[in-house]
Amino acid sequence: MLIRLCGLCGIVGSVLSLIMIYVATALSPWFRWDTNALSELGVGEMAMLFNGAVIIGGVLNFFFALGVREYLAVKRSIKIGAVLIMLGSAFLVLVGIFTISYPVSHAIVSLGYFIVSPVGVILIGLGSRESATGMSSVAIGVVALVAILVLPIALLALSLRVGFGVPEIIEALILAAWIVFMGLKLFQHK
Repeated sequence: MLIRLCGLCGIVGSVLSLIMIYVATALSPWFRWDTNALSELGVGEMAMLFNGAVIIGGVLNFFFALGVREYLAVKRSIKIGAVLIMLGSAFLVLVGIFTISYPVSHAIVSLGYFIVSPVGVILIGLGSRESATGMSSVAIGVVALVAILVLPIALLALSLRVGFGVPEIIEALILAAWIVFMGLKLFQHK
């Protein structure tokens, strides 16, 4: 029962947070995907909605990671991966607390989320690599890291005007897809 509840936390946390972030972007007429980072929403008129989205997502994804640990924890790398997702979830909560008004703290916690969470997904995948879920987890984690670390540099090199919000939302969507997929597996657990 606990594993099923944790799966539901992952699904709801990911979907609800993305919806709330989308609404915050849609209701902020100044926000532009070609110039802004998502975190800029955390200090504007939609601050409560955006910060609430990342805090809710972080809390619910923390419980999801607990469920993943219980569901898959047969190898050390899976346990470490789940702990990294928990740590990434804590960083996500802190993104909603340490807004861009606190530039150094915000940079640390946001990079913490964007790097630690995909590494956790990769470790979970490596621990269960004999399964299709394992191999897809490795691929998803790598693609998420590329989206946040390589994509901005590539876009800059190509002289494309894209705000940092684009790589951020791409990684968020990639991680959310994995969390929803795993959340469904946990939710179906008997």
